[in-house]
Amino acid sequence: MAEVTRRKLLGAAGAAAAVTALGTTAACSDNSGGASGGGDYDMPTYQPAPELDAQPFYSTETPGMESVYTEYPKSYFKSVNREPGSGGKVTTFQLTWGDPATPLEENPYWQELNERLGVSFEPQFVPQPVFDQKFATMLASGDVPDLVFVNDQSAGNLQGIRDGAFADLSETLSGDNILKWPNLAARKEEIWQASLKDGRIYQIPSIVWALTNLPTMRTDLVDQTSIGRAPKDADELFTMLKEVSALGTGPGGQKVYGLNKYDAHPGTASMFQRLFKTGAEWQLNGDGDLVHITQTENYKAMLEWLARAWAEGIFDPVSMSPTATDIVSGAALRYDAVGAAIGGAGLSQWEADLPGATYDFFDMPGFDGSSQVVVRNVPYGRSTCVSAAAAEDEDRLTEILNVLDYLSAPFGSEEQYFIANGTEGVHHTVDAHGIPIVNPDSMIDLSVQYVGVTSGDNGYRIHPNAAPWADSFVTVMEALAQNSIARPLEGLEAASQTFVTKGAQLKQLWTDYESGVITGRESIDDLQSFVDNYMSQGGTQVRDEYTQALKDAGK
Repeated sequence: MAEVTRRKLLGAAGAAAAVTALGTTAACSDNSGGASGGGDYDMPTYQPAPELDAQPFYSTETPGMESVYTEYPKSYFKSVNREPGSGGKVTTFQLTWGDPATPLEENPYWQELNERLGVSFEPQFVPQPVFDQKFATMLASGDVPDLVFVNDQSAGNLQGIRDGAFADLSETLSGDNILKWPNLAARKEEIWQASLKDGRIYQIPSIVWALTNLPTMRTDLVDQTSIGRAPKDADELFTMLKEVSALGTGPGGQKVYGLNKYDAHPGTASMFQRLFKTGAEWQLNGDGDLVHITQTENYKAMLEWLARAWAEGIFDPVSMSPTATDIVSGAALRYDAVGAAIGGAGLSQWEADLPGATYDFFDMPGFDGSSQVVVRNVPYGRSTCVSAAAAEDEDRLTEILNVLDYLSAPFGSEEQYFIANGTEGVHHTVDAHGIPIVNPDSMIDLSVQYVGVTSGDNGYRIHPNAAPWADSFVTVMEALAQNSIARPLEGLEAASQTFVTKGAQLKQLWTDYESGVITGRESIDDLQSFVDNYMSQGGTQVRDEYTQALKDAGK
């Protein structure tokens, strides 16, 4: 039975915000999704994917926390119950980080995918370094593929929505209409809500973890300090890190420091923003005014602490190197991706790689002895849009969404198992734990379907190799979630045209100053001068546009 969670939206609502968010030409196309300028629609009905054939190791209702699994499903459900397509073609424009997939005639996975979809699936592979450039060329040509990978934090990608290149799917997916595509329906209302443009649905968004990174510690190092594994505040943490640096070396003669890597927000810096409770990049102050994180007293205190840590030898001198291979020392604390830490090559492999080193997850305190403050991620990930031209034909739109629905099959389904792993004995084997292991030579074949978006269960999956750390993982992640907050601009990140066009420049200004203060090249006394410069270079316009967007959204 579908769990119905709807909210009536008026297409014209928020029109003032649309000028800020999308420009005066926003959403001007008329397509099968309905004219963008008006018309009521319901938020798509949420229909959860079938439950996994696996019991969670841990589950909770804490916002930001997901269920934790330590076992793989024993069986897989069928998520798509319809006949394959009509035999036509569906084209895509999709991002790749490496080489394009093996050509169709040499790729049995692609051939089988076509059979399952019932269409000729014809992707255009676009390497990440030139994606925005190729995207602009594609838009200019007027020949927009049926399904297009869209990064809505990019000005060029947003231009496609502004210019009407993509279909307004609001009415097509309104309410129970979306149940024709159960995998597209397997995402909650807040996912759709956060990705709206001018109050309308232009993109199918992925589900994502609200919390994707956490600190890990070298227990073999911190156990040798006077503080141990659980410093109570920033002062005790400082002492712990300094005492690790004073050790000089660890197992195998490895050079060790308190910290060996620092990169700007949203990298390792986020770990210390949690410590000093600095909050979101843009936040509301006590008077209800929007301010940048660098304008807060907590941010200044964080910089002072980090600068002192650098000066007193807590950091490896190459901690800010952009070249990962430059960093060969060990560290008391690291900031790791959740998926990497709990995967098969996570903590257990790290210990195997350096005999004598031991790892665990680290529960960060607040700087003043209270709890940390963690800012949750934007609640959706990569997105796919549908060509407005293709969507003019209702039958064609249905077939395109059928393909995307299949490619969006949730974890635990037969379809997702094939999409991710191919055919057993050809593309993957199954290990003793029931986990499919893709053959390295098959990786390039499987990359053909990356335009799909994820849906359904969003749990954390601990590999059996990492099972000994399951309790510690739960403790630290639950603490992160309990002390987490949503960003005030959630769902409005694209509502500042100035940020879209000047965000990279502003980020570089911020990074340069922050890194300079920490390493002693810049003075903390110049913080106000930096803020003034940041605001004059576009920060003021960003603030004003976001303020207007918040006002128009009734926040």
